[in-house]
Amino acid sequence: MKYNKSIEWLINPFTRLAGWCALILGVILSVVMAIIGSYSGVAFDGVLDIHFLKLSVVESLSMTGLSLISLIIIFWITGLIIAKPFRFIDLAGTLILTKTPYIFIALIGFMVTPPDPIYIISKPEIIFQNSGFVIALILSIPITVWSVVLMFNAYKISCGLKGEALAISFTIALIIAEVISKTLIFFIM
Repeated sequence: MKYNKSIEWLINPFTRLAGWCALILGVILSVVMAIIGSYSGVAFDGVLDIHFLKLSVVESLSMTGLSLISLIIIFWITGLIIAKPFRFIDLAGTLILTKTPYIFIALIGFMVTPPDPIYIISKPEIIFQNSGFVIALILSIPITVWSVVLMFNAYKISCGLKGEALAISFTIALIIAEVISKTLIFFIM
């Protein structure tokens, strides 16, 4: 099935973009995302996690770095177990680039004033009284899905996988990467 080239660039740019180019571009965009997030009050505190809280630039960069390292290492180990030989640089570059959609969430953070966590614990319904926060939560869902689709395609193309092995190993690796990133952030930060 042939589809529009612009759609292909949005969900699977990795047939044309990989290696050092993807790595350098991904690192630059991840740094930009973390810096914007530190100013807009968005924390990227896990492979998939997003929370609205203020962090310093150093804290934001550290959390983003730990989550990216977790993502790359777990998928690399999974690829070594499941896939034919592949280039580490292709996997690392494409996986880092998959976090690019989160820049939109970092920008959305400028329009949101999240409710105080203390009030959320005592009165959870307060979340729904803050329309900007609800809109940000709703918009974060398709952006996170987009990022996961990019991760799936990056892993698929970089490791040359398909079928059941691809689906099962991707799911397990993503869950493990999320758990490890959250654990590292908790103990290191």
